[in-house]
Amino acid sequence: HSGVNQLGGVFVGGRPLPDSTRQKIVELAHSGARPCDISRILQVSNGCVSKILGRYYETGSIRPRAIGGSKPRVATAEVVNKISHYKRECPSIFAWEIRDRLLQDGVCSNDNIPSVSIVSYLYS
Repeated sequence: HSGVNQLGGVFVGGRPLPDSTRQKIVELAHSGARPCDISRILQVSNGCVSKILGRYYETGSIRPRAIGGSKPRVATAEVVNKISHYKRECPSIFAWEIRDRLLQDGVCSNDNIPSVSIVSYLYS
């Protein structure tokens, strides 16, 4: 999946830029080079330079963000049981109403509430 970008730089599609290149981007920026100059010098797209510098200024890190990773499980046994309970109580209840109830009853918080599509999948 490797290729050559419009600036003649080599890249591997879908993979993060090597740390050595990231480090050079930050060093050049510290020495006063503008993102468009850095882009030309290192043959890395302007967007990529801006993104790496933005993240560096925000977090102090040159590391790429994690790719993928597992999403926390929102459909815990308690949530599934509650959804079944609401459904028995009121068979015509909508998925978004179930979500509201899960929040109101303190079963879920905004951090771990299942999406409407997951709720409707769970009781279909």
